[in-house]
Amino acid sequence: MNHWTRTTTLLAGAAAIAALALTTSTSQPASAAQQVSFARDVWPIVESRCVSCHGPVDQFNDLRMDTAQAILAGGRGGKILVPGQPEQSTFYTRVNLPADDLDLMPAEGDPLSPQEIETIRAWIAQGADFGGWTGG
Repeated sequence: MNHWTRTTTLLAGAAAIAALALTTSTSQPASAAQQVSFARDVWPIVESRCVSCHGPVDQFNDLRMDTAQAILAGGRGGKILVPGQPEQSTFYTRVNLPADDLDLMPAEGDPLSPQEIETIRAWIAQGADFGGWTGG
């Protein structure tokens, strides 16, 4: 193998390793790379999109979402969180329905963005820990 062939082979191998590293590091959602904080990441979504219908003034379906205790208690339909299991958690499944589904939450306004939905999913998957947050 001459110098040119060996150099080309080494560069091609290095490029393949770099591409694999880049693909591997960017293929996972950002939320999987770091612990999701309720206070920092989830509460701003809940406060802006859920509390107007599920807060201190209105509690549609007897669901209040402005305190950790209320979120854990659930509402008329039962508990909305199954820590570690987003697909079993109504909090996640209702925001993740198709746009034309009548059960989609929030009921008013635009649906949550894919990033907001993923943040909620990741938080529940990571155990739905409220940290020190008790209420807004």
